[in-house]
Amino acid sequence: MRRYYPLWLSWLILLLNGCGGGGGGLGPVAVLQGRVVLVGTGGPPNPVATVEVGSLRTTTDTQEGTFRLAVPPSATQLTIRAEGMKTFTYTLPPLPAGQTYDLGELYIGPQTVVVRGRIVDAITQNPVENAIIRLLSRTARSDSNGRFTLEEVAYDPNGVLDPEGTVQRTGYLQRRFLVEQPPIDSEIELGDIPIQPETDENPPSEPGNVRGVVEVPSGTAEGTRIDIYSPPDEQFPSETVFIMRQSGEFRLWLLPGEYRLEFRSVGNIYRAERRLTVTSLTTVIDLGKVRLE
Repeated sequence: MRRYYPLWLSWLILLLNGCGGGGGGLGPVAVLQGRVVLVGTGGPPNPVATVEVGSLRTTTDTQEGTFRLAVPPSATQLTIRAEGMKTFTYTLPPLPAGQTYDLGELYIGPQTVVVRGRIVDAITQNPVENAIIRLLSRTARSDSNGRFTLEEVAYDPNGVLDPEGTVQRTGYLQRRFLVEQPPIDSEIELGDIPIQPETDENPPSEPGNVRGVVEVPSGTAEGTRIDIYSPPDEQFPSETVFIMRQSGEFRLWLLPGEYRLEFRSVGNIYRAERRLTVTSLTTVIDLGKVRLE
């Protein structure tokens, strides 16, 4: 009896047998996976985005923005295209054959900006070289003057999120920072970002030399935002934290200096402000009850 195969099965048989034992097709591959994220909302692109490596391509998942793509280990760049967004290209790390490499979150947006700043020692105020700065899937290293430049950073002028970056350097504690400044001529200058050396005076597992309890007229204090300004007259906060306890209890770790703390409830309905001077990493300042009005 003659057998008939579906057309797709015939192509599969040809693909598996066409090159014999001499190898062929892609040869050894590495599998890339990750998630494409809109910088303005933190959600997946809709319509879906196309992820390309050379002539190979796939599309993102509609619900999560995730993707998987088998590529040659020699691949060096990945490109993301989405409707209404700029085209973004990311440099790939070395890819070991036969393994899966997770690229994490890859941000895209309708615009791009250049982000600059300087990393300094929080105690001496001297520039810190070779610090690693990460922001929205972009990475840079500080130079001998502590300066760094992040190119082609995703940006959405109508975005609802404040992007958060990190600074890491051997011998220093990791530092997080927020980018709230609007760009000027497609550039954002962050100024000095101080990082704290690792010393015996560093706080233990629960850091906090400033503490207190936030009270709101109605509802829970959970989700209250604390913007930290130093010096107190700075236009933009140097750091932002969120209260995660329903009791409203908070603990901050602040370096010696003068500060202005702005407390804002969820929805920015209630607010309060406190000013203080920190003289030591180990002396606790208790702000008591901070009532938002």
